[in-house]
Amino acid sequence: MAGLNSTGRAFVLETPSFRPDRQSPRRPHDGPVSAPPAIIDAVTTAPAGDLSQVIYVLGRVEATGVRLLGTAFAVGPRRIATAYHVVGPDDSNLVMVLPRVSSLLDYQDTADLQVRHVPLTMAAVDPVRDLCVLEPPAEVSLSVSYRLSSTDAVPPGAPVVTYGYPHANVGRMVLTQQQAHVGARILIESGGLKHKHIVLNTQARDGQSGGPVFDQALTGVVAVLLGSYAPGGTGGISLGGIDPATLHQTTHAVSAEYLQNMI
Repeated sequence: MAGLNSTGRAFVLETPSFRPDRQSPRRPHDGPVSAPPAIIDAVTTAPAGDLSQVIYVLGRVEATGVRLLGTAFAVGPRRIATAYHVVGPDDSNLVMVLPRVSSLLDYQDTADLQVRHVPLTMAAVDPVRDLCVLEPPAEVSLSVSYRLSSTDAVPPGAPVVTYGYPHANVGRMVLTQQQAHVGARILIESGGLKHKHIVLNTQARDGQSGGPVFDQALTGVVAVLLGSYAPGGTGGISLGGIDPATLHQTTHAVSAEYLQNMI
């Protein structure tokens, strides 16, 4: 999450990169895989209301391993969505890390740096609204139990649920569910047009960028999380890699309705 004034820069890990899984007995495939067995079906592989199999962390393969970037989520049989600033204009060596848990009830092992991943290519981009749709290989099939909705469905005061990997950009891969409320509906002008956003009463972290914002029933994605509002842009001060201007509970998310014409 780079904030609304993001330049689309790539984030740099402060801990060792994740490595393709080559030895774990729980994951029989070596390195990148193109078609893992029983690929990602939220309805059949996780308890009702558990979306752990359709929320992913994105990364870029480098010489030392996979550098984690941010969050993405399934929006169709062969489409996943994220924020454009998470991946930027380049899809070279871009991958989707496969879920490492069977449900959110599992304990997530923060010491395990082994991952399986599949390559991704860009299918559609909307830099103006900060949205991107990515495509996995043809043999990968995704299944979702929700629909794309809109910020129209969540008035101020409405409860919402977010999913993401808050500290992915610093090497911590923990899928996290959070509860929040809509604080405001706003229009943000970009590219000469005004676009629907909501303000969430929560403080988000960089790795959550690109994650879905669900309605309370988890039946519809109402928005895509972008980042914290930085008044006047970045002030050039960084404390532990954090811009103090973004330390507040006003996280912005763009309406998911704009994804409809991208998939």
